[in-house]
Amino acid sequence: MNNKILIIGAIIITVGLLVFGRWYSTGQTQEAVSIGTQGQANVRGGTVSIENPAPDFSLQKLGGGTITLAEYRGKKPVVLDFWASWCPNCRRDMPKLSRFYEKYKDQVEVIGINLQENKRTIENYINSAGISFPVALDPSGRVSRAFGIRYTNIHVLIDKEGNIVRTIPGDIRESDIISLIQ
Repeated sequence: MNNKILIIGAIIITVGLLVFGRWYSTGQTQEAVSIGTQGQANVRGGTVSIENPAPDFSLQKLGGGTITLAEYRGKKPVVLDFWASWCPNCRRDMPKLSRFYEKYKDQVEVIGINLQENKRTIENYINSAGISFPVALDPSGRVSRAFGIRYTNIHVLIDKEGNIVRTIPGDIRESDIISLIQ
């Protein structure tokens, strides 16, 4: 009799924990992606489908000049690639993204945003990897924070009208680029 009560109690507790865990993780997913009052995208993971204005920015480009996100509004979609040279996933993904850029650069802009590394480190990596898309310097992390970026190898897809369409943590695929064109 006591064993039956213990087994039933264990089953009830297990089911309760499973239900709570499922409810809690669903709540976390919804909180992980939110749009602030200033149009800031807060993204901590997962592929997200949201349509809100991307925060505008103007940053120094590697090699000179500035790059401003608003320049592309109404002209072509943009892929922002938040990266660092020490990130092994970025080092694997960036050459592939550079090939996509070469193939689709007339239809989609790609902007690499480096996460607070020094200029020499960035230049060394870009030159050794043969990256062809523009790289913007975010030494203070201001733009990364505006987009809610918490880690490297995150891609933010922005449509032609300047709205955040989706974020992609991890490697980007050619189909992701094509989805912005269609």
